[in-house]
Amino acid sequence: MLYNLLFKIKDHRRGQGRRYLLGHILFFSILAILSGATSYRKVHAFIKVNYVLLNETFALNWNRLPAHTTIRDIIQGVCTEDLEECFRAYSDFLSDRSHGAKRFVAFDGKVLRGSFDHFLGQSAIQVLSAFLTDQRIILAHEEIAAKTNEIPTAQEMMSKLGLSDCVFTFDAINCQENTLSVGKETGNEVIAQVKGNQKTLFNDCQALAESSLSSDKYEEPITKDHNRIEGRSVQVFPRPTFSDDSKWRLVNTVVKVDRERWTFNTRSKVWEPSHESSFYISTTCLTAKAFCQAIRNHWSIENGNHYVRDVSLGEDRSRIRTNPHIFAKLRSFALNILRANHVKNVSMELFTNSMNLSHILNYTGVC
Repeated sequence: MLYNLLFKIKDHRRGQGRRYLLGHILFFSILAILSGATSYRKVHAFIKVNYVLLNETFALNWNRLPAHTTIRDIIQGVCTEDLEECFRAYSDFLSDRSHGAKRFVAFDGKVLRGSFDHFLGQSAIQVLSAFLTDQRIILAHEEIAAKTNEIPTAQEMMSKLGLSDCVFTFDAINCQENTLSVGKETGNEVIAQVKGNQKTLFNDCQALAESSLSSDKYEEPITKDHNRIEGRSVQVFPRPTFSDDSKWRLVNTVVKVDRERWTFNTRSKVWEPSHESSFYISTTCLTAKAFCQAIRNHWSIENGNHYVRDVSLGEDRSRIRTNPHIFAKLRSFALNILRANHVKNVSMELFTNSMNLSHILNYTGVC
């Protein structure tokens, strides 16, 4: 599937003198990333080491291998829009809709920290991702322009995704009237955390929780992990009223989340307690348990996507500065393949793949 999709991307080079097909270079780069490659030099090394099997499988018959500079120039010249269109089609293929349940999609931005270039005055590039939380599949990306921020980019992505009957979840920066409107216009629902600096809205939510009885409440089982004990409770307050009702007319429910946490201090050998209350607004009404799961799963984009990209795929350490978002999209192809094949330990899987190319080729959705 992936192999065929990549060959549909239009080659940006002139026809004369093409020694290597664009589809092959992109496909082998993704296979290299699945084997732990983090740079163009390592992609070249991957092709060199595995050329015999690659040639037998894909009938390459190359007279000589492409240099890492050739690979770099080919990849950096790829049309971003064409690659993104291919990525979204592939993500849609990998995502499983058979269970028919409502899908939750988390939106969050990430900075490619190594993409800055002080010599050229180039700041690090920021990319917004849409993440299917239950399957941990990245559905789409959008580069955030230098003179704007995540808010208009998220609203534009919501419209372009073409999704319906989903619940979009956002952190506090996207607690915006227009974000709720776009969600409704596209046939979706929105859950957004209330910003502390939106004092009127925050105070309204707080007053509602203090003066009203919740329609539903859920106590999440206490968990203990990494020297930390954590429990949370969720309360649901439907049909709220606000100081500015016209602005927040689309809000159907206010959700309060109380988190109790005990962290073990290894120096004093004492469990130290802490408490945090957060408020969320939603255009739909769910059960308290469903809200708890949706809000908790929103942060899976941090540990299931951003953290893995930085630690296992080496994204933050990468010093690719020319069109770094292209290589970042190739990482997303690789990560989606791993998630679709139910890989839990990405680091260990990359190590296994580095020793056995056949293991990669046998993944569902690769060939």
